[in-house]
Amino acid sequence: MDNEGRGRLNQQYSLPPLSSFTRNVGGEKRTEVVSEQKNDDWQVVYNPNVPRELAIDLIYDLDHKSVVSCVNFSKDGNLLATGCNRLAQIYDSKSGEKIREFPIATNESELYIRYVCISPDGTSLVTGAEDKSLKVWDIETGSLKHNLLGHDSDIYSLDFTNNSNLLVSGSGDKKIKVWNIEEGKCIHTIGGDEKQGPFDGITSVAISPNGQFIAAGSIDKIVRVWDFETGNLVHTFEGHTNAVYSVAFSPDGKFLASGSLDTTLRLWDLSTRQPKVMTGHRDFVLSVAFSPDGNWLISGSKDRTVHFWDYRAGVDQVILRGHNNSVISVSISNKSNNEIGKFATGSGDHKARIWEYKKIQSMV
Repeated sequence: MDNEGRGRLNQQYSLPPLSSFTRNVGGEKRTEVVSEQKNDDWQVVYNPNVPRELAIDLIYDLDHKSVVSCVNFSKDGNLLATGCNRLAQIYDSKSGEKIREFPIATNESELYIRYVCISPDGTSLVTGAEDKSLKVWDIETGSLKHNLLGHDSDIYSLDFTNNSNLLVSGSGDKKIKVWNIEEGKCIHTIGGDEKQGPFDGITSVAISPNGQFIAAGSIDKIVRVWDFETGNLVHTFEGHTNAVYSVAFSPDGKFLASGSLDTTLRLWDLSTRQPKVMTGHRDFVLSVAFSPDGNWLISGSKDRTVHFWDYRAGVDQVILRGHNNSVISVSISNKSNNEIGKFATGSGDHKARIWEYKKIQSMV
């Protein structure tokens, strides 16, 4: 698997220029910065071409001892899981307090947890790591329930079906596996087909809201969608010019978003199969997520920023520069609504942060 993006987690970068937007004024293009400085180390930049609709504020700053490679809220939004080098952690999203740590026993100095996922009932944490294993932990006791083996390479992404104990995992071995975590066994394997692919490692997986489809992004630049029950390939979306590092379904299941190392996001209409290309990031797009009300698509990038997109219009609404290194992972709480919500970011600067976004009266 390519070592760029998530693979270069510890690489440091010089601070990029302040993010800005280009505005048409009297037929002339002008680059303008409309910013609201909140603190010494983070900044919000608003698009001057559209009415201002959001305000963003930092709630909690969660320091880690290494690069934070993944963040993920529980289904009820009450817990936030994070993964870093040889350690996963659970936080109370309301208080910011750490609830429990889950250390990975290894002789290796570096073994990153690439993805964390909390079961829909909130009782189990699943970690996917560079040691090719999925570990299922009891959140209340901190004990290891299952060590699931079967992948032949690093595990990069996980997703649970709604209200069940079925989990899908995506790996650098080009395969997706479906697991029953209560029984601790693999019940189905998808992908790795010599004709249909993927032809390189899988970096991201997502299950559609109705549980009918599994989507995956791959190093081979292609987004694929399979039927969950049959394992048949039903859609292939091509257009990215570099590896696809993140995929996410919209809450209504009508769209699929993908983020790529080509610095773009693409929004795929599942009925027409037509893409909408969204540009604005200056470097790799490493993570994408939809707000649960379906109003926003957010993306995290190696350029250290998070963008809020009005994806139906293809417009970049807000840029948040909230970290001093790559934003590797973003997650939005399902408790978010049209007026107020929470999202989390994980970064190469050894921090996870919990943010709040609020709807405000339109202004320019």
